Amino acid sequence: MAAPLENRSDCTRCAALCCIAYPSQDMPGFAAAKDAGEPCPKLANDGQCTIYADRADQGFAGCIRFECFGAGQHVVQHLFEGKDWRSEPALMGAMIESFLAMRPVSDLAFLVSRALAALPDDARVARLHALDSELAEIASTRETLRDTARIGEVQRNIRAVFATLDPETLRTS
Repeated sequence: MAAPLENRSDCTRCAALCCIAYPSQDMPGFAAAKDAGEPCPKLANDGQCTIYADRADQGFAGCIRFECFGAGQHVVQHLFEGKDWRSEPALMGAMIESFLAMRPVSDLAFLVSRALAALPDDARVARLHALDSELAEIASTRETLRDTARIGEVQRNIRAVFATLDPETLRTS
């Protein structure tokens, strides 16, 4: 059985993957410019953030606002079984690739959780639980994360459910 997907980030169980994976040029809330795949200049050699406690004051409020919906800790804890690039530098490329593939899956899982919170018990709930299970299955291995056609199909099915939801119900759930 696939591990259930969390839909909130937990930086303590991650390996600063977002701090490496994304570029920050011209991004509001990021005071340092860096290319995708390049570590943030505020990461120490051990891969720990040197300004975590005062990120906003240092010009990195974007780090506080960023939400990976659990993609980072899923990659580290499940796909790499707790290993990470900080102790095994050769893993960095594969971890970043997996994180970038996991992000859309985590985003979709978050949307499913929001829809489930907003829906009364009806036929859509069973459909959403099935989609949530399929997302967990997709996220179960690095190989299945590469199945963009399958991810696209799940996304279309989630969009179809969202099209039937009252936006006000979503806002208040």
